[in-house]
Parts: sequence; structure tokens; C-alpha cells
Amino acid sequence: MYFKRKIDDFLQEWKADAKHKPLIIKGARQIGKTESILHFAKQNYKNIVYINFALEKKFMQILADGYDVESVTRNITLADPSIQFIPKESIILFDEIQEHPDVATTLKSFHRDGNYDVICSGSMLGINYKRIH
Repeated sequence: MYFKRKIDDFLQEWKADAKHKPLIIKGARQIGKTESILHFAKQNYKNIVYINFALEKKFMQILADGYDVESVTRNITLADPSIQFIPKESIILFDEIQEHPDVATTLKSFHRDGNYDVICSGSMLGINYKRIH
């Protein structure tokens, strides 16, 4: 059972804005951020790329070749060949970004590219904004 939250309406408004930028969602631990984001993604996208930096250490090297979209998406598929990127139909969810805050540096590249929507989430206790470039 899914419990509706205030963020649900915000995410719908975000997607409806033709000029929306990648999103960083921060909040206390265990309040349903990931559940809400995944629920939204399943309702609105044909393809979901979900990466949890706390649970899937194989993705810690996705920035090894740079912060551009092509390098990041290539390195994600090298880490997990089952992942597909479908332009204009995929959303990329970077969860637990406090474990890999440099991933926020890619957001400008994803915005300029415009082929994928991106949402990052992390707990307020762990996100260290000084480490985000």
C-alpha cells in the first residue's frame, strides 16, 4: 500500500514544467523519500535507472571518465549491462548521494543534454554540501 505524501504533487509539477532541472531531494532518514520517488517514476516513465550508492558499490566509479552524460551513462552500463538508457523516456534516480556527493556535479551536464530526467536523494544527516563541487 502506498501512502500519499506532499512530495507527490511537487514531483508532478516538476515534471510538468518543460524547463525543469535535475532535482535533489533531501530529508530525514526513513521518511519515504525513495518510496515516493520510485512511485512517481513508475507512474511517469517507461524506463527507470535506479542507483543506490549505499547498497551498490559497483557504481562508485561512474565518474572515473568525467562528468559528462556520455561518460556517466557508459560507465553505469559497464557496471551493470542490464541497464538501458532511452532518451526522453528514462529517469535516472541517484539514491543515497551522501555516499557519493560528487555525482551532483553531473547534474549540470544532464540538464544541458536534456535527454534524461534526474532525481538525486539523500538524508540530511549524510549530505555534505562542502563536498559537492
